[in-house]
Amino acid sequence: MNKIIVIIGLLLAGNTVMAQQTKAVQWMLGVWKISTPQGTVVEIWEAKDDSTLQGRSVFVKTNNDTIPQERIEMAFRNGEWFYIPTVSNQNQGKPVSFKVIFIHGNEFVSENPAHDFPQRIAYRRIKQNMYASIEGKRNGRFSKQNFDFTTE
Repeated sequence: MNKIIVIIGLLLAGNTVMAQQTKAVQWMLGVWKISTPQGTVVEIWEAKDDSTLQGRSVFVKTNNDTIPQERIEMAFRNGEWFYIPTVSNQNQGKPVSFKVIFIHGNEFVSENPAHDFPQRIAYRRIKQNMYASIEGKRNGRFSKQNFDFTTE
């Protein structure tokens, strides 16, 4: 009987750890926007399950045409977080994994040194703003692009 109680306790503890881990990125959930003269970049994050957030990015032109940009997963696998984008017309339509190397509060940094560009992707939320960036070497030169999102 004591062995059963210990096993149940371990299973419940494991589920608690998993739930606590997924809470680490709940701050990403919602609809985030960047307005430009040509239209609006919209990034939408939803909970897929207890270990994965699912995101998608579209560009909405001023005439309301919508152009899909990418699908993204923020996934907790084998005790580690991965940011996994699938970008339209890149990498033969296959997802590319970026291992999260830093996560704290409302911020994370992910890397994939073997990827052509970017090699690093980071997100940080401050109040109603979410700041994302991609960076790395492109054609032998360092390049960085910032995406400053707001939510309604």
